[in-house]
Formats: sequence, structure tokens, C-alpha cells
Amino acid sequence: MPQGPSFWFDTRIYLAVTAVALLIISYYNPYAATLGAILLYALYLYGRERYTTRQKEVNNYLKNVCNCIDTAAGMAFANLPLAILLIDEYGVIHWHNELLAEWLAEPIENGQSIAQIWPTLPLDKLVGKDGQTKFETGAQQHYDIVHRVAEHEALTVLYISDVTESEADKAAGCRTQTVLAYIQIDNYNDALTGLNESQRTAILGEVNRMLAEWMTELDGHLKKYNEDTYIAVLNRYSLDRLMTGDKFEILDRIRGIQAGNKIPVTLSIGAATGESSVAELGQRAQAGLDLALSRGGDQAAVNISGKVQFFGGKAKAVEKNTRVKARIVAQAIRELIDQADSIVVMGHTGEDFDSLGAALGVAKMVRHMGKQVKIVVSQPGMAVDKLSELLLDYEEYRELFISPMQAGILVNAKTLVFVVDTHRPELVAAPEVLARAERTVIIDHHRRAETIIANTLLVYLEPSASSTSELVTELLGYFDDRIDLNRLEASALYAGLVVDTKNFAVQTGVRTFEAASYLRRSGADPTLVRHLFRVDFETMKSRAAIIENTEMPHDGVVIAVCPADIKNAQIAAAQVADMLLSIEGIRVSFVLFNIENGIGISARSNGDINVQVIMEQLGGGGHQSVAGAKIKNTDTNEVKAKIIEIVDSYIKESVTHESNSAARSEKAR
Repeated sequence: MPQGPSFWFDTRIYLAVTAVALLIISYYNPYAATLGAILLYALYLYGRERYTTRQKEVNNYLKNVCNCIDTAAGMAFANLPLAILLIDEYGVIHWHNELLAEWLAEPIENGQSIAQIWPTLPLDKLVGKDGQTKFETGAQQHYDIVHRVAEHEALTVLYISDVTESEADKAAGCRTQTVLAYIQIDNYNDALTGLNESQRTAILGEVNRMLAEWMTELDGHLKKYNEDTYIAVLNRYSLDRLMTGDKFEILDRIRGIQAGNKIPVTLSIGAATGESSVAELGQRAQAGLDLALSRGGDQAAVNISGKVQFFGGKAKAVEKNTRVKARIVAQAIRELIDQADSIVVMGHTGEDFDSLGAALGVAKMVRHMGKQVKIVVSQPGMAVDKLSELLLDYEEYRELFISPMQAGILVNAKTLVFVVDTHRPELVAAPEVLARAERTVIIDHHRRAETIIANTLLVYLEPSASSTSELVTELLGYFDDRIDLNRLEASALYAGLVVDTKNFAVQTGVRTFEAASYLRRSGADPTLVRHLFRVDFETMKSRAAIIENTEMPHDGVVIAVCPADIKNAQIAAAQVADMLLSIEGIRVSFVLFNIENGIGISARSNGDINVQVIMEQLGGGGHQSVAGAKIKNTDTNEVKAKIIEIVDSYIKESVTHESNSAARSEKAR
């Protein structure tokens, strides 16, 4: 093994020590010392020659090793399965290896812009940043790009892998993923009521036939396991066709069945895919069916890896004739109130008369049982101010309304919190109260949204009801026969009915008028209700200003913008949205108003267009004919453009379905 410089250094030390020893010997024996010096010098010359030879060998060895490493590194670098590019901040190529040129089958030159090779490459995500990005070209080629900032230079290194084959395998695997779906006739008893046996058999036979043909078209398997329930298994490719193609047109086909039934037959579908186990897949599908049913039926809820999408929901929720559920819920509420130490009631932020009327109705139940209750209001507003003024005439109600801060002090582990007229945690009047509450009850008439208050003791959600005030009025009737509403309580509930039904013109049924009749018998005063809805001159001017900023992008569709200086803009926007529907030919209205860091929307419909579906695509929700949304970090023009785009898609889809339905009817003849 070649010796290094340290070996020769050690040898010279030994020679120096020997020379010192010879000097000492020369004092006693000069001849012996002279002979030793000659030998020592010979050893020195030999050692130096040996060191020089060995040093040359070491240098040659290291040179050979470096040459081998350089050759190997060059070969390895040249044959890397990665395309490597060095680009500047403008995307200009400063250096590259040849692999990318081989992939593209065209020459690449330094100084050329990478945008000329891939025009859609997201340079803003790559240049000057460390990370990893996947990119797809128009030729269906997939690349994985690892990008690193080059040291000491304003350059970025791109390490590009061709992952087209693996992405194709992944897509093929995704297309064959199992999809489990539960399908239910959501109004089985209502649709078949009053029909003779042959008519019932004809309707159910037609439903079975249509579902079987539909599943055959999708290469799926259908199994009926109950008189009104089916289970279906298909693959992800077929599900994607449904979601991007006909948008679950089977819902429209089933709704079009006519065999003597006065109420259309409707389906609810819960489908799920993308889960790691069959058990979890089944749970997700069942949860999707429950969600579709709680939103009023006639729709599909599709859960893909935890993300839910809704389709359909065009039919109005059918009013339930039975009141068994109301009686059971009333008794359950009575027991929960009896067990609670304190009770707090709240509605949604920016309370309206339905929210406040329902809250007063719940407060009446609590007070009837001899317990104290408080109603949390988010902020002063027209409805809150008018009711607060009237509450001053009633000693027991003078301190009924409290702020969210005051409510936060009252809430403890045994506090029962009622949430009325909403079920979404982000919309409640006091989110901090909801966060601290451990015992919660929901009473709401809106179609269920994807988000719902968690860990509730009781959920009374009835989308078929006209208003939450209607639901609470029914509960009061079953809560206790001896309960006696005063004039203000009955009028507040009556005002809730009026505001959500647009003076009994929208979403009304038999139970709505029965609730109104009960309230009138209990002392509801229409004159007092009219007083609650009266507005001052400035408010009327504000409404006129909003209406002036109205445009009609489509026949029957209007969009209005609330000026920035309007007071109580949210309330004014809701009122104008209602007013616009009274104009001949208007089917749906949207009124935009400014909120903190964004834009709010009040949407209204005469029932032809489901504004809840439209608002959900903007992050909001509501009811089929009354809905809204609040969008952060945006402006009016952007929101208007989004609304127009969504309405365009909705109208085109409706027209397509109507055409397809007409074609099928013609073919059947």
C-alpha cells in the first residue's frame, strides 16, 4: 500500500535522532561515528528516493481513480432516466441533457424558452421555488417535475420524470374502483296512497324496469332488498359518466312516471367510492342516502373519498301528512328541558322573523315548565329591534334577548342549547356558545347541507315545512294541551310563517294553514304583524336604489346589486329579492350586498329553479325557494359572473332533461 507524506516525515525524525546519537558517539570514538554518518546518509538518500517513487505511485493511483469516477459519473449522468433542465426566471433554458429531446422527438437548444416546448407549463409554480409539481401536456403525457433553486445563481433546476405509464395505470385502477349505492323511493307511501292494486303494481313495475335498464346501461348490478329500497354496485368509470354526463337523469325519468298517481314518484340515492374498506364504503353510502332524504329527497348524494356532491333536488319536498314525528319530538324536547339546568335559544346570524318567532316559541315551552331561558341574538337589526320594543310591554320578557358575550358566561356542561332555523355551525348567532355546548337540539326547515352541527341530542329537520315557526307551532300543540300563547308570542310565530311563505304564497301546505289557524286562535294579531313589517321612508329609498341596479342576464333571471352606503344591507337585500319575484315573468332573483371582506347573496325563486343548489355551489345553502351565500375575498363583478355561469349550466341541464323526457315520451307512444 503506498505510504503518504506522514510516513516520510516520521522517517526523517528517526534519522535526525540517529544523527544526534552519532554526534555524541563522535566525542568518544570518531571513527565509529564517521562510519555511522556515512551509513546514515546512505539511508537518507535511499529513503528519499523510495518516498519519491511511492509518491508518484500514489499520484498515478489517485489520477486513475478520478478518471474512473469521472467516466462512471459521466456515463451515469448521461444515462439518467431523468430529463434535467437549467432555466432562468423567464423560462429560458441554459443547459439540458438529451433525454427530454428523445422524449419529445425534436431538438432542444440552449437559449430556447421552455414555453415553446410546453406552453401550459405553470412556470410561476416552478421558478425560484423548491418543490414538486405534476404536469399534463395536451398530448396526454404526464410528467413529474422536481424543481430546486440553483445555488449562487438566479436559476432553477428541473428534474423531470415521465410518469405517463404509471398515471395511466392509476387512472385505470381508479376507473375500476367499486361504487356502492343505496337507492330508495323516498315518498313510497305518499305516492301510492289512494291507488288501486293494479295502479300500484304498474307504478312499481315501471320503477323496477327503469332502474334495471339504467343499471344495465352502466354495466352495474341492481338488487331489490325491500319494497322501496335497492342496492346497486357499479364502477367508478360509470359513476363519472353519471356525474359529468346525464347528471343522474334517472331522477327525472322516475319522476315522470304517471299511472294514476297524483304525487310524483321520486328517488333518493346515496353513493360512495374511494374508501379503503367495504364496511366504510357501506357506511358512506348509507350516510349519503340519509343526507339526500334529509334534504327533501329527489336527489343523489355522491361521496368520493369524503367529499360530497349533490345532483338533482328539483322536486319540491312533499308535505308529510302524519304528525307522529312532531308528537314524539315534542315529548323528547319536554324531557330534555326537564333535565337541563339552564336553557339558551339562538337562531342564525342576522336574525329574521322566522328565526326569532321560532325562538320565542321554544322559549314559551321552557317558561311553561317553570325554567329560565335566554335568546341569543347576533346583532341589532330591524327584526330584533322591533320585537325588543314590543317585549318591553311584558315584564317576564324584558331581559329575554342577550348578546353572544353574555351567553358565553351562562353556558355550562348542563346547559341545553336550542338552535332554530339553521343547522350549519358557521351560521349560528353565537359560534362560541355552540363550541362550549355539550347538549344541543336543532329545529330547522332548511334542506340539510353537507355541514351540520355535530354531537346533537335531537335533530328535527323537516324540509317540507314552510318555516321553522310552523314546526315550532306544531310542537307547541303537542308539548302540553294547557300551554297558552299570549298575543306577542302568537304574533311573532305568525310573522315567521308570513315572512318565509311570502304571505302564504310559497312552500305552503295543509299543515301551514293549520298552524296559522292555531296561532290566530291563540291571539295572533295581523295588525301587529303588519306593524312588524312596516318600514321607514329611508328603507323604501334603499330598496328603490337596489332595484335601480338590477339587470336581467336571462329571461326570468334578475341580479341586483346593493349600493355600498345602504344601511342594514342584508335585510334590505332579502326584501328586494322577494319584491323582484312579484314582477311578471321573473322566476329567480339574486341580490348582492357588501359584507366584511366579501360579498353576500340573497336568492329567491318562485319554485321553478332550485336556488339552494345554486347557492351551495357558492358555499352557501338554504331552501329550494329561499337561499343565500357569503363569499370572502371577492368582488361584485366576480360574484355576478359566477352566478351567471351557474345559472347558465342549470338552465341548459334542465332544458336537456326536458328534451330527453319528451323524446322518451314520444318514443313510448
